[in-house]
Amino acid sequence: MGKGWLRSEWLKQIAVAAGYVIAYQAVHPVSTNAQFALGSGLRLIWLLFLPYRFWPTLVVGEFFPNFLAVYPCLDQLGPLWVVVRTVPPIAVMMPVVWYCREWMGLFPSKRLINIKALLTSMLGSSLALTAYSFLAIAMASSVPGALPATPSIAFCYFAGYYFAMLALAPWPLMARYELRTRQWRKQIGRALESRLLLEGMTVMLPATVFLAIVSSRAGESYSQLVLMAMFLPVTWLTLRHGWRAAALGGTITIVCAAIVLPNEVDKVDVEVIQTELFLAVTITSLFALGTRISAQLREGRKYQHESMSAKSQARQGYSQIDQRLRQTAQALEYVAGTLHVTNGRLLQHIRRIYPHIESESFYKQAVAAHSQVFQLAENLHPIAWRERGLPAALQETIGRALEEAGIAYQCDIKGRGFTRMQPAVLAAAYRSACEAVVYVASRLACSSLHLTIRGGETNGARWVFVGVEGAMENASVVRSINAISDRRQIAVKLGAMGLDISELRDHVRLFDGCMHQNAEGERMRLSILMHDARMLPREDLAPVRQWWAQ
Repeated sequence: MGKGWLRSEWLKQIAVAAGYVIAYQAVHPVSTNAQFALGSGLRLIWLLFLPYRFWPTLVVGEFFPNFLAVYPCLDQLGPLWVVVRTVPPIAVMMPVVWYCREWMGLFPSKRLINIKALLTSMLGSSLALTAYSFLAIAMASSVPGALPATPSIAFCYFAGYYFAMLALAPWPLMARYELRTRQWRKQIGRALESRLLLEGMTVMLPATVFLAIVSSRAGESYSQLVLMAMFLPVTWLTLRHGWRAAALGGTITIVCAAIVLPNEVDKVDVEVIQTELFLAVTITSLFALGTRISAQLREGRKYQHESMSAKSQARQGYSQIDQRLRQTAQALEYVAGTLHVTNGRLLQHIRRIYPHIESESFYKQAVAAHSQVFQLAENLHPIAWRERGLPAALQETIGRALEEAGIAYQCDIKGRGFTRMQPAVLAAAYRSACEAVVYVASRLACSSLHLTIRGGETNGARWVFVGVEGAMENASVVRSINAISDRRQIAVKLGAMGLDISELRDHVRLFDGCMHQNAEGERMRLSILMHDARMLPREDLAPVRQWWAQ
């Protein structure tokens, strides 16, 4: 078993070495661009992803092709230069990346990236590689025709290393975290349909390419200024979508700048250095800004989810309360029936014992008690609703209460989809209609009411509309005063609490709805719209910190 594990480990080491050598040889021909040293980004990616036990393998894997590339220059540049350049560049980066991974928490968890540590690793690795290259140039400076070891040359190397890391390193990290659920097709489909990619390809990319073309054809006095303006599309995209937009826009900007700027180190002047410095600082700052924006967007989604969860719990509680009212009403009806039967039997026994007793008053009291209990059950939950549904309750229960108060009533029910709505939404529609009717009918000038309820579905989302319109006639005020006691009983008969406008609006918002009040002349109208909200699936919400991103 131990030999099998050892054999498997050796095979992994050999596979890593072979894979790295193939990748190194593939990018080496295109890594000579002074503004975009592709090999540095490749090295950083391998160091970020591989465990520490494979790092010596990477050093060995880079040593042989690197030695074969520098040994032919022994006679021309001298043995000291060959000794310095024989050291694999990836070995120079390892202390920096190790420090960022171990002490700065580059990967705080399986779902988070510490952007601050990532940028530090890029900056530190670029400085280490710059020192390494500058030392090699200094060793070869005595050779005729060699590059001089000047600060401008050093900065040119630094820009090439840093730009390549900024452009390449974020993408494998994003792919790793986006595809951690192994649902590759789903994640790729979501990425292709995202607004980030759409806006990046239709707005940001054409704008950046246009600026790069203008810079290549403009005069020397305006060329660098146009290049600096390439940060504007990246900034716009970052402000909208966060650090992923900074990675996408930064990569496009760096590639376009690398194509336009001089590729030879000896052609770099002060203006080119200023442009590179400006782009480096800008894109780095956009990464930090994008991280904060991503955190805010994620915090907003978390707050939205918590709000939806709270609303869902409130709606569930609302439904449970309505169900309890229904059960209580049924129990009261049973009690009313039992009380009626019991009182009837009791009166029969009294007649047998006292044949000449006056039983009419007892009978009236028994009937009154039965009616009161039955009316209480009706107020809690109308029997028409329980037996024939919401339309019957709207037409019969509300109509009877308004008719007893002397108010004309008309109810129109339109649309379809009531049967597919959640019980809580139907209960809220009925209670909202009752509250709106009580509010409008409380005006003494109200002579008639028109209730409109409509259910429908739009883009898969079901909704219900409740409209209550009351006609206000000053001539009916006297008649209303005479029936003031009956009007005050409307709320009791409908089981309403007599909510005011603000309270009714809060009640409607519980179901993601809105309410409008409109009073014109002799008309008062309340319009209520509620949605049959469905709980969205819970996202994997991790803690959000300013320099962390997912």
